[in-house]
Amino acid sequence: MRPEDALRKSEQARQVIETPIVRETLDFMEKEIMESWMQCPVRDIEAREALWRMAVTTRKFRELLRGTMESGKIALDEIQRKQSSMEKVRNLANRPFRS
Repeated sequence: MRPEDALRKSEQARQVIETPIVRETLDFMEKEIMESWMQCPVRDIEAREALWRMAVTTRKFRELLRGTMESGKIALDEIQRKQSSMEKVRNLANRPFRS
């Protein structure tokens, strides 16, 4: 993936995860899942497993968005390095030739 694409995706992920309704919904889901899991009878293994999978999935969703945001930071560094290198080349190219 090109650094510019990673940077664009990073911004989109940031917008999603920082949207109050998304953050509140994920927090609510995690809280509700944990409360349901704690109240679930020990003998109901199937329900406990389903709740555990939901908890893992909810957490994974949040982690994937954060990971995408972090990838954007790396991409931005790469873009800035490239721009800096290109500026150095331009500066060298614009210097008067000395013999």
